[in-house]
Amino acid sequence: MISKLRGIIRLVFFAIGSIFYISRYLLKAAFIGNDLHRSLRLLSQWTRLLTKGLGLHITVAGNIPKQAGLLVCNHRSYIDPFLLFGSISAVPVGKAAVAKWPIIGIAGKLAGAVFIDRTSTESRKASREAIANRLENGFFVINYAEGTTHTKDQTIDFKPGLFKEAAIAQFPIYPVALDYQLEGDAWVGDDVFIRHFLQCFGKKNTYAKVRIGPAFNDTSADILLSNTKNWIDQALLDIKEEWSVDKRS
Repeated sequence: MISKLRGIIRLVFFAIGSIFYISRYLLKAAFIGNDLHRSLRLLSQWTRLLTKGLGLHITVAGNIPKQAGLLVCNHRSYIDPFLLFGSISAVPVGKAAVAKWPIIGIAGKLAGAVFIDRTSTESRKASREAIANRLENGFFVINYAEGTTHTKDQTIDFKPGLFKEAAIAQFPIYPVALDYQLEGDAWVGDDVFIRHFLQCFGKKNTYAKVRIGPAFNDTSADILLSNTKNWIDQALLDIKEEWSVDKRS
């Protein structure tokens, strides 16, 4: 009962807080115009407040990159972008369906998110061009190369498209491994958002780890993909071992 009540309070906090920050941005934009830099600063500010309010504890290891590039992550949940927004000002990449979500979809659009319909060749091409544009303008871009969430110990097959763009345009790729202490914190399959949110954040605390790797540059898309995937796979195994040690301590 207590956990359900806590989850409901946090859901309301998430909704009202998000609406407040969205309205704050739109009000300024009405007078001084749209500004992606300002939008991302507000997103970072809201994320730091949100994680405290949700009891989300994030441990980040590795150096925060300075040169704009593609942050390639494994994918667990809709929570994943918030593991990075507080540390790195970055533009997210998501499924086209997310653009229609209340609150999250609007916030994503204001944050310059690139939404991809993977069933459409034209959408995939347009999305790659939009991502390249963000990178050329000095923004970090968060991409989930697997294209779907799962709970496997290591990554599943990566989509090759952006690795080809990186090889051609020569922008750096930063591998990022992320994981949650409890498998149930991942959002997979046909799970309903509200049910999952209440379960995940009905707990007093939710623990997540992020590990950021070195920059990868290469003229070969295959090498970039392989190096990135291998680095994330090893980092995920290391994080799993850390979780095991934490349980034994």
